[in-house]
Amino acid sequence: MKYRRVELMVMEASKEIKNEEVCVIGQGIPMTAGAIAKRSHAPNAIILTEAGMVDIDVFQNLEDIADPGSTKGFSYSIDLFDVFTTIVNRGYADLCILGAAQIDKFGNVNTTVVGNYEIDKRSDMKLPGSGGANEFAGHANRTIFTIVGGKFVEKLDYLTSPGWLEGGDSRRKAGLPGGPTAVYSKYGIFRFAEDSKEMYLSAIFPNTEIRDVEEIIPWKLKTAEDFGKKLRNVKHPDPAEIKFMRSFEPFLGISGHEGRLLQVKALPSYYEKKQHGEL
Repeated sequence: MKYRRVELMVMEASKEIKNEEVCVIGQGIPMTAGAIAKRSHAPNAIILTEAGMVDIDVFQNLEDIADPGSTKGFSYSIDLFDVFTTIVNRGYADLCILGAAQIDKFGNVNTTVVGNYEIDKRSDMKLPGSGGANEFAGHANRTIFTIVGGKFVEKLDYLTSPGWLEGGDSRRKAGLPGGPTAVYSKYGIFRFAEDSKEMYLSAIFPNTEIRDVEEIIPWKLKTAEDFGKKLRNVKHPDPAEIKFMRSFEPFLGISGHEGRLLQVKALPSYYEKKQHGEL
């Protein structure tokens, strides 16, 4: 069965979620990974949104962070402040999965602005901002980032969410628990060295060469083999899981003006097929 790289990326990211974990998950691609995990290996994982819907049972991707119409229900609802104070900042969030627009070698992330924050005021330079991402990345026990339309950069244009800061023990010296453990791209999976906290390529996707990954990394790429580990070759995804993923989010990874036009044109056919059980 043919599939897109972003679909394989989401399939692999879903495996980070363990059964019975409390997971704060962002919209779009991260939420799709959460839905796959709930359907397969982690049915008792507790997924919550930054808007405060706790233990959601989603049947399609959320339109926004407070979209009860896309879930069959949830255990309870609180507000963003309570998500921070009663769950995340007290250490109860086992995992958070977030998207990244820019990410550096230590897993620090920018989702605020492309360019100079003080000078560039154009709307096309602005990004969604932090929302709850800074708190989640700062206090969750571990953090996973997905990057599709964004870039790996030597230096962020703006630091929105902390990773391992300057590397080494700098995050701990700043008083922050947790930290990023993986970055999922369309070419492979990155993890972080135990001591330096520098990002390295841990697994590579099918039909991908090391040089393909090197083209998207602005620093000298390190792989698992540089740390005495084996570089894993990711297998092709299960067709049944791909089919479920497309029924849950048929427009995965599609963005921008052209993407929105494609969605508008495809929606009538999509909902007709869904009504007749063809998806």
